[in-house]
Amino acid sequence: MRGAFFGRWVAVAGHLALVSALAGQPFPLSDSRGQWWVQEWKGETSAAPRVIVTSRGAVEVRGAEIDDVRYHLTTRVRGGTAHGVFPQVFDSPGVDVGAADGETMRLALRDPKCSRCRVEYRLEVEVPAGTEAVSVETVAGPVRVVGIAGSVSARANGGAIQVDRVGGAVAAVTAGGNVLVGSVGGHVHCETVGGAIELARSGGAAKLVTGAGPIRASRVGGDLHAETGGGSIEIGRVDGVVRARTGGGLIRVADARNGTQAEADAGDIRIDRALGRLMLASGAGDIVARIQEGAMLEDSELTTSTGAILLTLPDSLPLTLDASIALARGLRGIFSDFPALQVRRLPGPRGPRAEQAVGTINGGGSTMRIRNGRGSIEIRRLAGTRRVLVGGENK
Repeated sequence: MRGAFFGRWVAVAGHLALVSALAGQPFPLSDSRGQWWVQEWKGETSAAPRVIVTSRGAVEVRGAEIDDVRYHLTTRVRGGTAHGVFPQVFDSPGVDVGAADGETMRLALRDPKCSRCRVEYRLEVEVPAGTEAVSVETVAGPVRVVGIAGSVSARANGGAIQVDRVGGAVAAVTAGGNVLVGSVGGHVHCETVGGAIELARSGGAAKLVTGAGPIRASRVGGDLHAETGGGSIEIGRVDGVVRARTGGGLIRVADARNGTQAEADAGDIRIDRALGRLMLASGAGDIVARIQEGAMLEDSELTTSTGAILLTLPDSLPLTLDASIALARGLRGIFSDFPALQVRRLPGPRGPRAEQAVGTINGGGSTMRIRNGRGSIEIRRLAGTRRVLVGGENK
């Protein structure tokens, strides 16, 4: 079947082909895992600008070059009685089709006849590719929606969600499972109680939230909010503001066009290409940030309790620097490629315990505050390798 989410049905595809000729009629099948009672229902109805699908189990909705709405429901019941009698899931078509109004078409799974039998459901729906809105809700199963010109809303009470090739906005929420989003023309909102979230491309803002699991977003056309209770966050290009938070793990942003606010309770933070304000804080980890030529910085701050901070700046950037570090014995202090940054050491009973460095570059500008509890601070030129120890000997 199409997609990884429906791979478990491949093993019985040949048997189900026998049933297709008896659509609507139950027929007992056997595979390597035992006896199955299988029913299939097929049908079609008039199209509408909005389509709502309510089901149980696996659901797939595909946009196609058709003028109507087509559906294919398959149910499977495992096992039978001692006399070989299998329970019948439905004694009438399993899908209830109705138009709520002239603008909305509803497909809803009927209640099963055998309330106590264990049933697996799979519902496939084809709609016109130009459908304005598709809404899918299912219980205990995955959802896949592809090829819709309008918006998509997908909700699973437990199961993975996959959405791709959508022209409008996407909202995907699951109580547990991965959320995979391909190319989307509008904004994106993804939430899972536990699982990975991946976004290939959105034309607008994106909000990606998981209780536990990694987050990856390759391209976001607006602001990005990415949050995980535990896991890495890896981001490509974001045209808007980046807001990222993890309870534990790496945060990495390849290209932040409009500023970044990132917080890791424990883990490194890395901004490869920054063009806006930076507010970066790690409870325990390194911070690496590279500011590009032409950046317009507002007041910014880099903070870590323990680790290294490396900030790379273009020569032409007007900036006021205010850096400080609390030192343990034997640790390095503040290093800089900009001699204007003056370092002052604060003595302790057994030698230097802290360093402060304040200065301006190109006449000064917005303030960059750098705070480190235990570790080192390095401030480097974007296009140069000269290494100077401010307040001490060259290294």
